[in-house]
Amino acid sequence: MIIMTDKEIGARIQNMIDDRDTTQTALAKQIGVAQTTINGYIKGHHKFPPDTLASIAKVLDISTDYIFGLTDIPDPPIRLSKTETLMIQALRSLYRDQQEAVHNQVQFFQKQNQRE
Repeated sequence: MIIMTDKEIGARIQNMIDDRDTTQTALAKQIGVAQTTINGYIKGHHKFPPDTLASIAKVLDISTDYIFGLTDIPDPPIRLSKTETLMIQALRSLYRDQQEAVHNQVQFFQKQNQRE
């Protein structure tokens, strides 16, 4: 397991602040802390409290797995409904050619919906 330092976590967050074309000040305001506090976290002078990291992830629309270096994909995971989860489980139980047939059927429905 990769263990990132607070400074490395801070660098990831700063990169996302820059990518989102925002500022530490704006982020601090959105999560309800002082800009100097955010700056101290980002520079690695202080440990990020878990609730602060969760708030930062939500505001920047990134995953906490990305913040902690567990993935290089910043996008948060897609939240699936129970029905969607069951559909994926059922799809995975099919043979490859059956999965392809389901995929083709879904594409057909998508094209139909675009025409309407």
